Amino acid sequence: MEENLRVQKFIQINNSLENKSVIVSGWIEDIRLIGSLMFVILRDSSGVLQLVVKKNKIDTELWNNIQKIPRQSIIIANGILCTNTQNKNLELQVTKIQLIGKAVHPLPLDPTGRVDSGLDIKLDYRPLELRKPETRAVFKIRHHTLNHIRQFFNENNFLEINTPKILSQGAEGGATLFQLKYFDKYGYLAQSPQLYKEQLMLAFERVYEISNYFRAEKSHTTRHLNEFLSVDFEWAFQDNNTTMDLCEKLIKFIINLLQKDCNNELDLLNSNLNEFPSKFPRITYNECIDTLNQLGNKKKYGDDITEHDLSILGQKFDSFYFITDWPKDIKPFYIASYDDSSLSQSFDLQFGNIELSSGGVRIHNRLQLEKSLLESGLELKNFSSHLQTFDWGMPPHSGLGLGFDRLMMVLCNRKNIREVILYPRDQDRLDP
Repeated sequence: MEENLRVQKFIQINNSLENKSVIVSGWIEDIRLIGSLMFVILRDSSGVLQLVVKKNKIDTELWNNIQKIPRQSIIIANGILCTNTQNKNLELQVTKIQLIGKAVHPLPLDPTGRVDSGLDIKLDYRPLELRKPETRAVFKIRHHTLNHIRQFFNENNFLEINTPKILSQGAEGGATLFQLKYFDKYGYLAQSPQLYKEQLMLAFERVYEISNYFRAEKSHTTRHLNEFLSVDFEWAFQDNNTTMDLCEKLIKFIINLLQKDCNNELDLLNSNLNEFPSKFPRITYNECIDTLNQLGNKKKYGDDITEHDLSILGQKFDSFYFITDWPKDIKPFYIASYDDSSLSQSFDLQFGNIELSSGGVRIHNRLQLEKSLLESGLELKNFSSHLQTFDWGMPPHSGLGLGFDRLMMVLCNRKNIREVILYPRDQDRLDP
């Protein structure tokens, strides 16, 4: 490389570099010959730049060498940055090219997107597929969304925590737990941080965690995976309404900042985040049952609301909305009920037919919690270390778990959760 020059990312290239020597790197997306000119479309992770090579009768080596380079190969190019007189875009008049990483053809898929591939092929060859601009846009939005979530909780005086992922007992029973050998005993992969974040109410009062969790569900749907990213928070002295308020503020906070940070990526994905209700509707479980019956989908009180039911409800509620006050029997053992009622102080956040979040007020009295555990068919001895914390002055508290990957489906306008995860894991996929 030339002395005092460094490789420029395309996002750094601007008019201040015009008529100056520049070094760039990237992968060749296309090569076009027009008479004595060769146009090379070069991409890097930040954008695209056109390289121009002029055929020189005296020195044809550069011209001939470039034609031999396979598309998608990585190169380093030296040249003078000039303005294209027709479209006014900056382009590089090439003086030297080095082949750094050769792409071996035939490639397993077309990373330009001109020839589409099935989702399984895309996932099998994910690193190459990530060269497609639309796919990279998804993961840029994912990156910014995670940053915005942390910013939101930090600004609201929450403490970020990291809880164990290998447990002696699951937070919601054993039906969907992955069991593993843990030295001379057995452990389980965590389904959620629920019990730990409740215990931490004794000291911190406001906590959040962003982490991967695991469920051993044999699901073949577009929104279930066996490893997923969850955003959880818990806070003391708050009720259902204030917890829903905070959840709604979080979603709006994310959307407002994404429209500033990732507007081009949202456009590339045809994701319109402008149209959501100024106040997310809140409808009770009973109202959902009534609505389903009115829409011809017969349900009775006490039935769970299935994915099919949510699709029916989506005809009326096609954006963000909450379903509140579920029957206690449908919810986990740690959810509190209203006094002398079979209804729980709980809610789910929906987007159309996609369940995004589940939360509510927790039981903070040990005797009530023990009763709820027994009613759920769980053994108290398996929760002894958790139960003891309720003897040390447990404050009232509530919180939720938000399925981050499902939220990404909504934000990125994708139909399959596997599209918004770099390397998804389901019962059929353990590679790459």
